[in-house]
Amino acid sequence: MIIISFTFILLYILFCISVEDINTMLISESKLIIFALSGIIYLACLGFSNDKIDIKDLITNNSLSMIIIFIIMYSISYISYKIFGINSLGLGDIKLSSISTIWLGIEFSFLSLCISFLLSAIYSLHGKITKRFIPFEQYAFAPFLSIGIFSSWIIDKIQTL
Repeated sequence: MIIISFTFILLYILFCISVEDINTMLISESKLIIFALSGIIYLACLGFSNDKIDIKDLITNNSLSMIIIFIIMYSISYISYKIFGINSLGLGDIKLSSISTIWLGIEFSFLSLCISFLLSAIYSLHGKITKRFIPFEQYAFAPFLSIGIFSSWIIDKIQTL
């Protein structure tokens, strides 16, 4: 029951973040904080419902993983800015992908990033082929991250059944 409840919470938060990013090209700090806090609550509920899981270790590991993902994503953004002179990833996208590690852990966060970048590449390629995009045109990345995060979440939960 915990997993189902948090699945709907995760879906709702990701949907709200995606809609906001599509409309404004920004992700509010308040939504990211809610995303992070609900992830910590999820880990706590998971730990309380299973005696084999140590809550402190789980939160510590996922928090350290969050820092790793943040550094990787920030590095991608920094390098692409130095090469192309544009921000390819916004700070909101970087924070969203790193906070997702609280929910997913490091392995599934990398899977979610792979899914996100692949879907974004397909979308971008389609936009270039149909001439809807100009070179280096920016678009909302949070919807792709959200799809990747939610897909990874579902894959993880299917594996644990």
